[in-house]
Amino acid sequence: MIEVAIVGAGLSGLALANTLSLAGCVVHVFEARDRVGGRIRSVTLADGGRGDLGPTWFWPEHQRRMASLVEHLGLEHLCQHEHGTHMVQSEAGAEPKLVEQDDVHANASRLAGGMAVLTDTLAARLPETALHLEHVLTSVSDQGGHVTLEFATPSGPQRVESLVAVFAMPPRLIESSVSFEPSLPPQIRVAMREMPTWMAAQAKLLAGQRSDFWRQEGRSGTAVAPYPSAVLGEVWDACDEAGHAALAAFVGLGADQRKQFASGLPMLASSQLVQFFGPQAEPVDCHVQDWATEPLTCAELDRMQVADHPTDAPEVLQRPCWQGRIHFCGSETAAYAPGYMEGALEAAGRVHKALLVWFRRAAA
Repeated sequence: MIEVAIVGAGLSGLALANTLSLAGCVVHVFEARDRVGGRIRSVTLADGGRGDLGPTWFWPEHQRRMASLVEHLGLEHLCQHEHGTHMVQSEAGAEPKLVEQDDVHANASRLAGGMAVLTDTLAARLPETALHLEHVLTSVSDQGGHVTLEFATPSGPQRVESLVAVFAMPPRLIESSVSFEPSLPPQIRVAMREMPTWMAAQAKLLAGQRSDFWRQEGRSGTAVAPYPSAVLGEVWDACDEAGHAALAAFVGLGADQRKQFASGLPMLASSQLVQFFGPQAEPVDCHVQDWATEPLTCAELDRMQVADHPTDAPEVLQRPCWQGRIHFCGSETAAYAPGYMEGALEAAGRVHKALLVWFRRAAA
């Protein structure tokens, strides 16, 4: 039997595993994907540049947990480039207009090498035997003195017994895909269903460029198209620390439209980049991540309800259940900055403190 089973190897789960391991707990992390990171995903472009298709920014000035972790791990970060004029296309086919606006991204920073460097570094600090990929949680049962977790794996079903289980995954996915025996209280299940998963219905694009021509022309690389049929709703400079040129964007089309035009989406995105910046903006290569097609991120309710960042996490999701044997972690359960990476770390800190108290009482 293990002491703590953490389900989900995104930022929150990995951060919690690191701090608990340092405190002497025997921790195992179970991840449904074949990689760590969860919604954090970085890819390599044809020229060797790196960029993000998931969370991209953090704000060191007021997201102190993220800033402290990045500093503690010795990771390099760079300010989001936004110097120069921005562009706005007010309607389809309209000529983009140049606008001046300071501080569009509010002094945001990106990580050198992509945000996945953060989760890869946290994973590498764990004991090799502590991380289990391709483990899809199917059920959890209360055995009185411990909990039993059932996983589907490539080699067949696997049962894990643990004193405590922590669910570092979106609440909606837990509610829709995991069975509990006994059943969770109705107020918890309702809170899970009502808590949207940030970015679950979104799609992002990363387009490698031959050069950072926009910087040379005095443009920031920021461009917005706020009309409903825009293929790309927001574009920004995604050049990396080594000088590899790239533009990134939120795809403006809804999930159903993206599904309809999936095969042609890179071509449509390329066309809009050319509308914004001219023919030199035609991508060298193009990566699209549609999170709505990711069953390990997006629940059915998330596809139906496009949402902004959650503003408040229900307090009921911040409390342990089953006499302290199960806890809900992850960004959407955070009391501060839910939906952000800062929120993921806040939730990890909350559960860390609660578990240390629980183990002390259990040992008394």
